[in-house]
Amino acid sequence: MQISTMRDSTLMTERERDWAPLTEEQFASYEQNGYIHLKGVFDQDEVARGLAVIDEVVAKGAPTIENHASFTDRSHTVRVRDAVSRTDGMDYFLDHPKMVGPLMSLLNGSVQILGTEIFVRSLQEEALEYWHTDGGEYLQRVQLAPGSPGLQVKAQVFFTDVTEPGSGNFLLIPGSHRKLPTSNNALCYMEELDEPLRRGVLPDDAVEVKAEPGDVLLFPYSLWHAVAPNTKRERKTFILRYGQLWHRPHDYHTQPREVLDRMAPRLRRMFGDFGDDAHPTDYYKPVDQGDVMAAGGTYAQR
Repeated sequence: MQISTMRDSTLMTERERDWAPLTEEQFASYEQNGYIHLKGVFDQDEVARGLAVIDEVVAKGAPTIENHASFTDRSHTVRVRDAVSRTDGMDYFLDHPKMVGPLMSLLNGSVQILGTEIFVRSLQEEALEYWHTDGGEYLQRVQLAPGSPGLQVKAQVFFTDVTEPGSGNFLLIPGSHRKLPTSNNALCYMEELDEPLRRGVLPDDAVEVKAEPGDVLLFPYSLWHAVAPNTKRERKTFILRYGQLWHRPHDYHTQPREVLDRMAPRLRRMFGDFGDDAHPTDYYKPVDQGDVMAAGGTYAQR
């Protein structure tokens, strides 16, 4: 059967969606500024659930993926990469309608989870991370025209309070997602901004994000960002990477069968799983995408 005889769009569905897209105002703000700060996405009980997941995984000394030459050594930070393969506790958040809806808007319905990380940032009087873009030097040079669907989006889910300055706050420059850095290096750092940051000096237009537990920050690979010093308390977050279905993942090749088997169909699809009869073209033309992405199961079951 030809796709044109089945439906006008692969995203069409008769199923009731459990998620809502971004509003026009939210999408326009993201387009202009290169980020959106969603407040109160998760309530107090959900924040407690997330903290328990983080503490359990870190306490177990859960292994992370093999080291890579691009990984920077930060003694002040514990990072568990490919965390979803170490715990099923992240499934609830990944399949949550309040996460899925904004991502469906930003990625035009083609949503794949490229990476799942647990971050615990301890105290340090110097910047925790210097100015950079995500995804490596090749992706850094890809600039999208205004109005284009996103290529890759990162979500930072906050589980501890970073409303005060000096809390390891996320730093960003609004509108920088439309600019190419003047420097070009393998790790995508920006010396013209990093040298002043070592002296505690920020660009005049920089924003220091002040987030409460349960907030989510969404931003594209191309946004210029850094992390401020932390003199307050441990900062605990999830860092979730998303991209188009036809992108390669960031911290796994394919998820093990035992990980996929515990997940509902929508979450499996977001990990690039099309079942045993997958066709290579499915990643570009997933004819049932609207049906599969309409509603989750992990969120409803827990």
